[in-house]
Amino acid sequence: MAIIAEFRLQSTELPLTDTVAAVPETTLAIERILVVDPDRPIVLCRALEEPDGFDEALAADPTVETYATVDDANGDGDALYRIGLRDPPLPIYRTYVELGATPLSGIVTVDGWWGRARFPDREALASYRAFCTDRGASFKLERLTRDPSSDDPPFGLTCKQYEALIAAREAGYFAVPREASTEVVADELGISAPSASERIRRGIDRLLANAL
Repeated sequence: MAIIAEFRLQSTELPLTDTVAAVPETTLAIERILVVDPDRPIVLCRALEEPDGFDEALAADPTVETYATVDDANGDGDALYRIGLRDPPLPIYRTYVELGATPLSGIVTVDGWWGRARFPDREALASYRAFCTDRGASFKLERLTRDPSSDDPPFGLTCKQYEALIAAREAGYFAVPREASTEVVADELGISAPSASERIRRGIDRLLANAL
């Protein structure tokens, strides 16, 4: 099941960290990543509150190969930059590609990277986290949600378990006091009461196993 993860990364070896360290008052809002070579992605990002010396900081950043201003501003004085990255010591984008993940957005500040990415499953996210921490980066998961474009039920549930839990909840089976019996849920699903009870119990067990 595909998932959307929001997380924070901190490491001096991340791309563009030297730039924001040189001009800590700025924030880079990543809008898009263009891929020609996974080792040298091209980043389109807004330099929010662009300070004096920002271009010089980009030129001195060892992870920046090329940069150019795409437009002057978006109406708020925030320039859009096209930045070609060299393969950094912590090659986070290449790892995305290897794991089948897709970066969705990102923010770079002096406090580190905030990222939002789509991972094919929890195992891929765990591998990404291990990759970062094994190389000395600090990884903090802030939010994890099911990818709304995925057709699979969340939390590793089977389709039948998911349907049973939804039917039970809507019928009031989990209300206090209980508003619906197992028989009512079974009638809604078109199955026997023992089968409904088993699906609910197995679904709850699977939900707890994957959520806790």
